[in-house]
Amino acid sequence: MSVFDKTAAIFDVLEGGSASISEIAAATGIPRETVTRLVRAMISIGLVARREDGRIAPGPRIAQLAAAAAAASKAAAEARLAALREATGASAVRLFRRGGPAGTARVCIAEVLDPQAPDRSQLGVPSPLRPDAVTQMFLAWQRPTDEAGRAPRGTVLYTANVLGWTRRRGWAQSFSGPDRHFTTVAAPVLHRPRQQLVGVLAISGPTAALKKDAGEVHGRALINAASLSEVITECMYPSDAPVTATQRGTV
Repeated sequence: MSVFDKTAAIFDVLEGGSASISEIAAATGIPRETVTRLVRAMISIGLVARREDGRIAPGPRIAQLAAAAAAASKAAAEARLAALREATGASAVRLFRRGGPAGTARVCIAEVLDPQAPDRSQLGVPSPLRPDAVTQMFLAWQRPTDEAGRAPRGTVLYTANVLGWTRRRGWAQSFSGPDRHFTTVAAPVLHRPRQQLVGVLAISGPTAALKKDAGEVHGRALINAASLSEVITECMYPSDAPVTATQRGTV
């Protein structure tokens, strides 16, 4: 094994929690003396740290590298959302995850807004599922073990035929407000290769700007943006982490 292979093997062990030198040696098959030497070098550059009880744990450099990688991914994702808003003329582009008890709510976890748009920020605020394109997309891609064609009890319903067509087409469109003056188009963000839904990407804005056939006009662009899920599959933030004010994106 090369030094890099041995270092990676040590990190594989520490991924499950702290470990002693003996435990690392036993788990990796690397001689104890070699583990000791490698760990000492890794401590010197902050990759691992020795706790008060003598056990080895990931060091501060790992957290710094992870934070830098997360910031880069966030910036790339926000740039893609901003490009989508510019291309479609939408007043808002938002990324949603389903949440709440038994999936009865949805949470906007990323957004890019037109500074002149009247839309209020929805970031981090759980809201009930309601009959619109975002909810329709969540239900169209819900797990087969869920009750077919239904959201959790007490929320909106769609027929199996409508949801099947939505899934085949790849996008959904809805209108809201007086005279249907506001339009939303949504597409699924899928974790590949299992095609598991992890979020819904949506554009919204005045119908006069997006047009009544916004789904036909912009649906493919939305699907293409949502398919770039290596950056947004995890929706930029860990699923159990609260969204803070500093994670708002206004472009």
